[in-house]
Amino acid sequence: MARTNTSGLARDIAIVELLADSTEPLGVSAIARTLNRDLTQTSRALSTLAEAGIVHRDPVTRGYRPGWRIAAIGARSMEARLAELARPHLRNLASTLNETAMLAVVRSSQTIVIAAQISPHGLGAYARIGSSYPAASSSTAQAIMAGEPEGSWEEWFTEDRLAEAGERCAVRTPGEWVARLQSVRDTGAAVTFGEYEEGVVNISAAVRGPVGRPIAAVSISAPEFRFADQVDTGVRLVKRTAMRVTEAITLRE
Repeated sequence: MARTNTSGLARDIAIVELLADSTEPLGVSAIARTLNRDLTQTSRALSTLAEAGIVHRDPVTRGYRPGWRIAAIGARSMEARLAELARPHLRNLASTLNETAMLAVVRSSQTIVIAAQISPHGLGAYARIGSSYPAASSSTAQAIMAGEPEGSWEEWFTEDRLAEAGERCAVRTPGEWVARLQSVRDTGAAVTFGEYEEGVVNISAAVRGPVGRPIAAVSISAPEFRFADQVDTGVRLVKRTAMRVTEAITLRE
C-alpha cells in the first residue's frame, strides 16, 4: 500500500490545490472536511499561508481563495518560459535589422522587458532585462491592449497612467487611446515616434498565448534618424517574429 505523505509542505500544497480548483472561496470547515484534516491544524496552516500571501481570506465571508503571491509566481514562471522561447527569434530579428529587439509584458501601469537582443551599433536603443517604462506611452502596451476586448480599452486608460507616461505621450484622452488601439488592431502593429524616448521609434506586435489572448509583445527600438525610412520593413518583420513566437508557444503547449 502506498504511504500517504503527511508532511507539512504536502498538506499545504493540498490546501492550495483545493482552493485553486474551487470556483468560490472555501471556509476552514469545508477545507478540513474535504481533505479529511483536523480543523485546528487546518486553521493554523491557513493562517500561515495567508501571512505569506499564498492564500487570501475574505474579511466578509471568511472564505479562502488563492492569494496574490500564487499569481505572481505563476506570472514569473510563464514569463521565464516565454523569454526562453523568444530569444532565438529576437536574435534573428535584431541581426536582420541591426537594431535592438526585445520582448516585453505589461504589468499594471508599467511595461517590463523580459528578453532583449541589443543593437550592434554603437549608437542604438538600449534595453536591459527587467527595465520598466510607462505603459501608456509604449508601443508594447498598445499592441497588447489592441487584442483585448474593446470594452476594456477606455477603462484601462486612466489619468494615473497618463500622468506616468508624461508629456511625450501623444495620446492624451480616452477617445484618442481608443482610436489608436483601433488603428493598431487594423494594422497588426503599434508604432510610436519619440513617445518612449525622444528620438527613438518603437514598433511592436502582440504575442498570443495558447487561448489566443495577447500575453506579450515583440518590439524593435531604433533611433529615428537611422530607422525612419525602414518603418514599413520593421512592421513586417516584427509582425512575422511575433507570429513565430506565438507558434513556438502553441507547439510547446
